[in-house]
Amino acid sequence: MFRDRDELPTAGDLSTTIREALSESATLVVICSPAAAQSKWVDAEVQAFLAHNSGDRVLCFVVEGEPSRNDCFPPTLLAPDAEGRVREPLAADARKDGDGKDRAALKLIAGLLGVGFDTLVQREAQRRNKRMAIVAAASMAGMALTSTLAVTAYVARNDAQRRQAQAEDLLGFMMGDLREKLTTVGRLDLMRSVDDKATKYFATLDPRDLSDHTLEQQARSLTGIGQVRLEEGNHPAAAAAFAEAYDRTRALYDRKPSDGQRLFDRAQAEYWIGYVAWQQDRFGDAEAWLTRYRDSALKLAAMDRRNFDWQKEVAYGHHNLAVLDEARGQHAKAEQALLKELDLFRGWVQARPQDLQLLFEKSTIESLLGSNALRQGRLQESESWFADSLSELEALRRKDPKDARWREDWVDQQIFLADVRAQRGRMDEAHAATELANREADAMVKQDPTNKKWASAQAIARFWRAQLEVEDPAIGMPKAAEAERLLAAVHAAEPKDMRMRQWLARTRVLQARMAFEQHDDATTRERMTAAHAVIDPGWKSGEGELLRVTLAELNTLEGEFAKRNGDPATAMARWGEARALLLDDKTPDGPTFARLDPLVRTLHFMAQDEAAMPYRQRLVAAAYVPIEPLPPLQGIAAR
Repeated sequence: MFRDRDELPTAGDLSTTIREALSESATLVVICSPAAAQSKWVDAEVQAFLAHNSGDRVLCFVVEGEPSRNDCFPPTLLAPDAEGRVREPLAADARKDGDGKDRAALKLIAGLLGVGFDTLVQREAQRRNKRMAIVAAASMAGMALTSTLAVTAYVARNDAQRRQAQAEDLLGFMMGDLREKLTTVGRLDLMRSVDDKATKYFATLDPRDLSDHTLEQQARSLTGIGQVRLEEGNHPAAAAAFAEAYDRTRALYDRKPSDGQRLFDRAQAEYWIGYVAWQQDRFGDAEAWLTRYRDSALKLAAMDRRNFDWQKEVAYGHHNLAVLDEARGQHAKAEQALLKELDLFRGWVQARPQDLQLLFEKSTIESLLGSNALRQGRLQESESWFADSLSELEALRRKDPKDARWREDWVDQQIFLADVRAQRGRMDEAHAATELANREADAMVKQDPTNKKWASAQAIARFWRAQLEVEDPAIGMPKAAEAERLLAAVHAAEPKDMRMRQWLARTRVLQARMAFEQHDDATTRERMTAAHAVIDPGWKSGEGELLRVTLAELNTLEGEFAKRNGDPATAMARWGEARALLLDDKTPDGPTFARLDPLVRTLHFMAQDEAAMPYRQRLVAAAYVPIEPLPPLQGIAAR
């Protein structure tokens, strides 16, 4: 192609190089356009080529202009020949209105090769067809391979889904029906094996394979795993399982908020997270999660008023918050909520006499009302509530004696009755209830030594066996040592369990008290130190009321010990610490009932019997009879 702007910017004629190239060329291709037609250099090149070749070797390739008006061809191509004839230039029209680029290129190539245009078109068609045939064959082969792979993958995926569905159905049975059966017989060891298998299976799943059904199964399984860990006293592991269950149930509910079952599952996870926080004495976290659970229950009940299970969730939501109020010392508020809940359950039990779970839940409410009355110093009413609860549990044991749940609560009720009967001065009945609790707890632990909850019940029963012998240290000391050994083992297995910390501390203070009464100073000092070792870490983390009272009792004993050993200054300091603990009460009704006995004793040692009189009067009004007699009044008349 001749490029006049690049190659001849200053020349006045074609260069020798160009003329020589033109003379040796067999064909000249002229890119035709109005600009080319007006270029003297293009026309000069055409003239130079025609000087050595015929006109039929000049091929025109039209890119612009109108060939019919001859406005795109150089003038030399339109000049008449020797015979006076003007021949139309051989041209391939690349314009859209002409041959188009592809056909124009084929025409040009045909001219260069000296073959007919139709022949070249046929050759190109054959080449294209051959290429298309190869492509089609390759495509068919690829499609066949892809189809084979797709079918294989489809079959494999279906097979994997079938196996996954079978595994999930099996897990559903293991974590559902089987777990319920294992729960009734208290076989935590077998449930733990089931949970471990489920956990390992979940770890093998590809996140891409987690369908809604899989997430639902996992959430329910994780909830079951959390419950087993909770039964074992492993609160961190339980909390982790419940948190994972919540993540899955929340995701499922967010995908389909109109699905009541998904809301129900999410609510269960909220409850269990709150319950674990409660057991760890994290009341703020417990309240937040239990409020979420209550709100979810209200929303759930509104979705289907005919669904009885969903209606019960509302009662449970209010129940949990009521018990939390009780733990915070808001006794009157908690009592009102519990009485309303009890009215609901009375109606439900009457309407559904075969529903043993309803009767069990009713007994739980009665027990809580008994504890509520006891904390308010209403001892007779407290005993009545505990007796009602025990009666319900005995009815359940007659109907289904193999269910371990009835057994656990039955032991608890016997211990509650022993406590309140001792406070009412009915020691023979207190001893009888304690022995019943010990025998049943022993049988439970023998059945499953790994069940931490049963081990805890056994250890607490042992404490009461020793506590009732506080006035006879020779008998009580060996029993207290056994209780301390059992409680220490449970506490070592789960050191963050606030309840076990409290009972272990209480047992060590009891041991120190008995040693003090026997004038065994070495053992008294050693047991007081051991009590501080378990109390102080829990007290610094803000654990609850029972630990407060126990620490105050320990401080009082330390004051007595210091005074007897000739250190009145230390004695007064320790009693002052005990008084501060027992009078640090934010409730409008003053110190709780459980604080009154140690407070009266502490104020007496500080020679403040006059200040102790209102608290002593509250004890007398409640018909309270201490296991150890209260100290005599000094300097004031009894009133």
